[in-house]
Amino acid sequence: MIGRLEGRLIECFPDRVVLDAGGVGYDAQISLQTFYAMSGRQGERVVLHVHTHVREDALTLFGFLDADERAMFRHLIAVSGIGPKVALAMLSGITPSDLRGAIAERDRGRLQSIPGVGKKTAVRVLLELGDRLRRDASRAARPDAPAPIESAPVTPRADAI
Repeated sequence: MIGRLEGRLIECFPDRVVLDAGGVGYDAQISLQTFYAMSGRQGERVVLHVHTHVREDALTLFGFLDADERAMFRHLIAVSGIGPKVALAMLSGITPSDLRGAIAERDRGRLQSIPGVGKKTAVRVLLELGDRLRRDASRAARPDAPAPIESAPVTPRADAI
């Protein structure tokens, strides 16, 4: 899987870029946030954080300006009913930090203001990502805390051991 690309920016469009890395031109789908940061930089060396999406009929690269945007993209595509195109559209309409804020505040209206996001999608995002993002933030705030361990059901024998 491709996780990061560094190379010369060949083409930059609102929905995709072509990046020359080692003589190979990689075509990656991008959000508008990434487009605004990359536009006007043709010919310069740039870094893209990449999510490789594999389906039986396609291999698609999604490129992001930073690891935070890519992480939020991955959270979004984990929500049932949200595919990479919708997740990319959402990140085109709101920054990852604003999206986290809207989820933390359970602001369905803010999510619905993003083009392509309706009531059902907004509710699913709030339900499925709310707890997950709180857990991630809690873990990030306490880096020395051990990761949660999935425990087996307690039986008398396990309790005795």
